[in-house]
Parts: sequence; C-alpha cells; structure tokens
Amino acid sequence: MSNPSKERQYAHMAQQLQLLQANLVKTSEQLEIMSQHCNKNLVGQLGKVHASWFIGSNRFFEEEMLGKQKK
Repeated sequence: MSNPSKERQYAHMAQQLQLLQANLVKTSEQLEIMSQHCNKNLVGQLGKVHASWFIGSNRFFEEEMLGKQKK
C-alpha cells in the first residue's frame, strides 16, 4: 500500500535537496573565486611591503655609508 501523502512529501524533499545541491555548487564556485581574488591581493600587498622595506633599508644604508665617508 502506498501512501500518497508520504510520496508527495518525498517528492518535495527531493526537489528541496536538488535546490540545496545547486546552491552548494554555486556557493563553492563563489568561494573559489573569492579565494583567488584574496590570494592575488595578498601577494600584491606583500610585494608592496617588501618593496617598501627594501627601499627604506637601501636609503638608510646609503645615508650611513655616504654620511660616514663625508666626515
């Protein structure tokens, strides 16, 4: 004996699970894109920090070396 109410509930649940699966796939794709963007920005920021430290240390070194040679 089949129960029409149960069949309808299972059909509805199957539709909801398909929708959930589609949303999870979309969310996963969006997280991957966000991760790629964050990695690009992070690498860019680290590059800027590294360049700043290099320029600053180079200027300090030149001032120390040139300053001591002039005296």
